[in-house]
Amino acid sequence: MSQLLIVEGNDAIPIANLLRKRKLLAPIGYEDAQKFKDEFIKKTNGYNNLPKAIEEALSESNLTNIGIILDANDVGAKKRWENLKSLLIDKVEDSALETIQNYGTGKVILDGNLTIGIWIMPDNQNAGYLEHFLAKLIPASDKTWNFAQETIETLKLSGFQAFSDAKTQKALLHTWLAWQKEPGRPFGQAAELGYFDIASPVLDDFEAWFKATFQLSVPA
Repeated sequence: MSQLLIVEGNDAIPIANLLRKRKLLAPIGYEDAQKFKDEFIKKTNGYNNLPKAIEEALSESNLTNIGIILDANDVGAKKRWENLKSLLIDKVEDSALETIQNYGTGKVILDGNLTIGIWIMPDNQNAGYLEHFLAKLIPASDKTWNFAQETIETLKLSGFQAFSDAKTQKALLHTWLAWQKEPGRPFGQAAELGYFDIASPVLDDFEAWFKATFQLSVPA
């Protein structure tokens, strides 16, 4: 048995750290942190490389579970799903696509002995990317987050904004992280440090999808 998580960007480590803080066990065979990083995760470094990575994974006979995480970006989750479905339509049985299951609004396809899970960031419905997902894990009462939002809006009005509007959420989240006790930590470390709310229902949805997609270890 072999399992694989294909990610378009750098989503895997911060998400894995958040799930681990919720006491979710690792996928079977990838309990070792280094093996998890080196063998379980496959980064495609961009959406354009995603189709090739998926095709290669589907051609591997030893894979039993494949997870795919990609960003909706401005294109939107519906369009991303349509593109993926057109890619999968010749790779899996027709009956598998007709009985797609939904977990936390993420999609899970059962094709014989193969399970394929698809999660489109941030929530399988709206446009956006990882930073939109993580922002939903910041408590609404966080005054630093509210101030970061006000600061970014002020920057836009000042005419000093160098980043594109499409990258506003990235600038916003990194601004917020710059003001934490350990300033400027990457997302994965920020998750470890407890900056995000692991009790959020947003993570409930993602955890449900992750459990349905992969075979996880059992408590010792």
